[in-house]
Amino acid sequence: MRKISGIVISVALVCLSLAHEAHSSGLCCQLSSGVQESLAGVAAPGTEEVSLQFNYSFTRMDKIKDGGSTRSLTEARSYTKPDGTTYTSLPLSMDMARYTMTAGYGFTPKIKAFVSIPYVRNTMDMTASNGAMLGWTDMTMPPVSGLGDATVMGLYRLSMDREIRPTNTVTLGFGVKTPTGSSTERTESGRFIHAHMQPGTGSWDPLFSIIDTKMMGSFLVQADATYQLATRNKEGYKFGDSLAATFTGKYAVVKELNVLAGLTWLHVNRASDKNGSYYDPVTNSSLMDDPANTGGDSLWATAGVQVLPFRNGMIDLKAQLPAW
Repeated sequence: MRKISGIVISVALVCLSLAHEAHSSGLCCQLSSGVQESLAGVAAPGTEEVSLQFNYSFTRMDKIKDGGSTRSLTEARSYTKPDGTTYTSLPLSMDMARYTMTAGYGFTPKIKAFVSIPYVRNTMDMTASNGAMLGWTDMTMPPVSGLGDATVMGLYRLSMDREIRPTNTVTLGFGVKTPTGSSTERTESGRFIHAHMQPGTGSWDPLFSIIDTKMMGSFLVQADATYQLATRNKEGYKFGDSLAATFTGKYAVVKELNVLAGLTWLHVNRASDKNGSYYDPVTNSSLMDDPANTGGDSLWATAGVQVLPFRNGMIDLKAQLPAW
């Protein structure tokens, strides 16, 4: 049995969003609600082989969006909600670091299984109103960190032209995101911290994927889609269902170096806080906590390089930016 190791490091820059209409996007909550990353790029083990991959991702969100438009902090402060009130707490920036270990095993040429275990660390800078005509005060939330939601995923190769380095494959994936991460971290005052700042979601979410891969000499083209069916956690909060569709092209410059580029369309449904556990509109006027500022559609552009320093070893460097 051979062990295959891979190291993946990815850096993503995204934006905060202020929803104005029902169809407006909420990028801050699209990416922080445990939307499952595709397994399309995970090192696939051969039959009776083990794969091990480490992933580090860093996400910074530092803009406020109203649909497809960027809004200034002044505009966000004066934004009027449907009930006629304004938000008294606004996010300035949010940093999310995720460290994920993924282990895979190949049962047969067609059947692979993966387990991913993340550790997350979230921090956020905010500004809060001191009251009418008294200005605003900037502050930093204490870091929120801990074990995230582990994912168990099985991949089945529906078709392939050959087992060793196949040039055409279609793969189906089925799995579940488990509630291993805490979703009940609290502030010093005893209130739940923002749902999308929690290390986990507290819910069991089924996952469905399809991956189509074609290799043409030094080029590899891949299209994949992952649907995540969100369920309600025991506190009554439900993150929105999500659908991510990605198209990626990769070129082998030399044996040890690949370059890649891709586009991802992400749709996330609006979240709901059935019991008001994380957001009470009467006592809470935080933009970040309001489920009305979640969900929507977005388009992401990705570029990166893959370095293969030794056999079955990989370092993957990626940057992701919102294209729309």
